[in-house]
Amino acid sequence: MTALASSSPVPPPSDAPDDEARSFRVEGPLKVLLVEPESEQSHQLVLSLSGHDVDITVCVDGAEALLRVGMLRPDTLLTSADPSEVDLETLVRVTRRATDIPILIGVGPGDSQRAVRALSAGATACVSRPYRIPELAALLRGSLPGAEHLPESAASSPSALRSGDLELDALGHRLFVDGRPVNLALREFGIMDFLLRNSGRVVGREELWTEVWRKPLPPVNNTIAVHIRRLRHKLGDSEARPRFIHTVRGIGYRLDTGNGG
Repeated sequence: MTALASSSPVPPPSDAPDDEARSFRVEGPLKVLLVEPESEQSHQLVLSLSGHDVDITVCVDGAEALLRVGMLRPDTLLTSADPSEVDLETLVRVTRRATDIPILIGVGPGDSQRAVRALSAGATACVSRPYRIPELAALLRGSLPGAEHLPESAASSPSALRSGDLELDALGHRLFVDGRPVNLALREFGIMDFLLRNSGRVVGREELWTEVWRKPLPPVNNTIAVHIRRLRHKLGDSEARPRFIHTVRGIGYRLDTGNGG
């Protein structure tokens, strides 16, 4: 129940519209309400974001978060995908009734279905968890109204990746092929995100595994191959005549987004 890094915020006057009040917050510290049950994780996040002009109040569960949303009037709510006491979908729905602030969901392995339901309930976007600080800081700033007026350094991380006929919407957690939406599981989305960011370059299996699974690659493992096969099927691709994902024997994969061949 302790705010790890916060001075007591003063709510705007009761006759000031919420959107107007938030528009004045863009230049000052960003007030983030963080729902994080793991104390070590929340402590590290507070320390890591301290240099990004972000003021974090930490809640240990969803019930406390619902109480503090009304009290603190944060600029953004950032929550893990599995808060205790109150389930994620309820947390999003009730928060959305009270305010239109951005709601960001930290998703990890196994959180895909919760994230989908949260987005349907009114959440703004998903972000990979464990959090990558530069990506998270840019996403937090970019989620605010008026973020287009921020300095370039504060909004340098693109929310959408486009290459050839592929477009990946990081905020909406969606992939489009020839303008057609493709539903991806969490790991599949992570693989496409990494391949698109490294389009045209051969990405090794170990590099891909470390980036997406966040742990060392086991000596014998065909998980990547299984995920790539599923991705190809969803993209309308094939290993024999690849349009997008090319296998480089003995090394890994290369994403080409031109005309294929």
